Amino acid sequence: MATKSAKSHGEPRSVIKQEQWEMPVSFDEQGKPISLREYTKGDDKALSFSSLSDDQRTELAAKRIEMEPDYEIGSIGAGIVNKEQALLAVRAKSKLGRTLTEIETRVILHLIDEAEKRRS
Repeated sequence: MATKSAKSHGEPRSVIKQEQWEMPVSFDEQGKPISLREYTKGDDKALSFSSLSDDQRTELAAKRIEMEPDYEIGSIGAGIVNKEQALLAVRAKSKLGRTLTEIETRVILHLIDEAEKRRS
């Protein structure tokens, strides 16, 4: 038996969880975080993610980690890293911190891509 996809009903299926829409994916020119929802609405004040500096991407990763209620990640060598340890590592730009920033960067790029597919 064939089933209809969400797309066939005129509404694309979203892989974006509700809380992700409120999490920051960029900044405006004054340094205020811009949520995925604001970013995808074409907010004129939002800086494109690709134009963010390394420091801005680091701060964005830290802000996203801060917003996670139960942040915890396993890392080879570091073991289980909790929110406080992750924030210290990210802001210190340690090897672990750079890895966590890269993970958040990939998540952000994926979210932006999925949100843009949804708009078209």
